[in-house]
Amino acid sequence: MKDTAIMKTKHPKPASERADGHVTVELAANERPAASSTVIDADAGLAAYIQTLHLPRYREIPGIELYMDQVLTYVDDRLRPLFPAHEKLLTSSMVNNYVKQKIIPAPAHKRYGREHVALLISICLMKRAVGVADIKRLLAMQAAAYSTERAYDFFCTAMEESLRTLFCGAAHSCALSDLEIDQPSGVSFSLHIAHTDAINPERHLMVAAATAIANNIYIEKCLERAGEA
Repeated sequence: MKDTAIMKTKHPKPASERADGHVTVELAANERPAASSTVIDADAGLAAYIQTLHLPRYREIPGIELYMDQVLTYVDDRLRPLFPAHEKLLTSSMVNNYVKQKIIPAPAHKRYGREHVALLISICLMKRAVGVADIKRLLAMQAAAYSTERAYDFFCTAMEESLRTLFCGAAHSCALSDLEIDQPSGVSFSLHIAHTDAINPERHLMVAAATAIANNIYIEKCLERAGEA
């Protein structure tokens, strides 16, 4: 059954409504908890990037169909700062393998649409912490419960706020779709979701995946900095 819930918070905040009916609620700058002094100091440039990180939402992905080289460039441009400079983020061989394994649909006339790009961004991020076979299972579970747009946008927000929690000391948003994000005091290593009994298994898994990915990126960047010192 598709989820149609609208985000709710205990304390009303300025909100903007997207075309799909979701409401995005963000804390004003003066309402966000101050970053912890123990937050990573490995790379001020990366921390600043993550502070304003915005993964493209489904409706922000180009509406026109893209050829392979355009897809590779688009995904690399959006995710490169989160990956090692030397690492091949996405290649045509990888994309073809994902099609063969039925992780993503086959392209139409060698062109890829929004759904392809959204799934490829998700796969590239998930590979930081999850094996390909499990990624296929995760995506299948999401597809059974939500539209691609709904599942992808949820994952993007979970990913952004998990990274900000680690690198910047606090999440910016006070809501993750219809779930409320708590703002704990002190150091936190993952998002704090209020009323966890309201999280269904599909969303619980996506938050867990975002947490694991964010921690892997955090560790990697800390070690990179330590090697440069």
